Amino acid sequence: MVTFYDTVGRKQIGMIDVRILLARNMKRFREILGISQMELAEKAGCSPTLIGKIETMKRFPSADSLNLIARALKVAPADLFTNPDASEAVKTMKSEQARKSQLKARVLKAIDETFP
Repeated sequence: MVTFYDTVGRKQIGMIDVRILLARNMKRFREILGISQMELAEKAGCSPTLIGKIETMKRFPSADSLNLIARALKVAPADLFTNPDASEAVKTMKSEQARKSQLKARVLKAIDETFP
């Protein structure tokens, strides 16, 4: 649960600021894909500084940048603002990552058996 204050100083409990969701989700998706901030920036066509500032909540991207980042992360832009525990994109990415790991293990085993 996140606590923050609205513009007149009233305490708001249980609400998550969109900047926090964006930062957490970007980092989570990036880590699931196993790419660095630099690699994400290259794929999205933006600067690594922008990625770092978004992930540290120092800057909020434009709609165009959000679309580019979402495309580079292979998710819908809305997934960047969804509760990460409920996001179908996270579940899909994790299952895809597990499938790739299993495939890699099978290929390596086949190579070891072919070339002892």
